[in-house]
Amino acid sequence: MALLLLTYGSVFAQEKPKEIKQVTTEKTVKVKDNEGTKEAKMKVVTRETADVALDEEDKHKINQDRVNAPKKVEKMVMVNDGGEAYNLLSKETYFVMEDDNYMFVPTQKGFHISSNNNKSADIGKAWSTSVDGYYILNGGQKNGIGYFDEDGNFTIEYYDKKADAVIVETYLRKQHVN
Repeated sequence: MALLLLTYGSVFAQEKPKEIKQVTTEKTVKVKDNEGTKEAKMKVVTRETADVALDEEDKHKINQDRVNAPKKVEKMVMVNDGGEAYNLLSKETYFVMEDDNYMFVPTQKGFHISSNNNKSADIGKAWSTSVDGYYILNGGQKNGIGYFDEDGNFTIEYYDKKADAVIVETYLRKQHVN
C-alpha cells in the first residue's frame, strides 16, 4: 500500500505548476428581428494559461523570484437565447511573433491564422493531418507544415523558392507583463 501511495504521489509531483487566470463577463443584449425584440445573454470568457517559471539565479534559494513566462490567451464568445446552455459563437487564441500579434481561430478541420496588425493581414489556413499535432498550411507564400512545440508555440516550415531553402518561423505564445 505504501509503495502504491509513493508511486501515485510521485506521478503528480512531476507536473509543471501552471498559473490560470480566467475572467468571465456576462451581459444582456436586445436582439430585434421580424418577430419582435428578444433578450439574449452574452458571455465572454478570457482564459490566460502560463507555466510558473522561477529565476535560474535563485535555483538553490528557499525564496525564489518568479520570472514572466509566456502566456496563451484564449477568448470564447457565447450566447444564450433562452435555454439553459450557452452556444459557442467564436473561440480565438493569440500568439505573438516579431511584435506582431497573430490570431488562431479554430475551424471544423483545423484553424485560420491572421494578423491583428494591418501589415500582413491573412497568413493562411491550417488543416489537421493524420499525424497528431501536425498541420498542413496553405497561405500565399507560406505553404508547408506546422506544429505546436511543448511550450505551446506554433512553428511553420515551408519552402521559399527565392532563397531555395526551407524557412522555419515560430509564432510565440503571447506574453503579458504583470
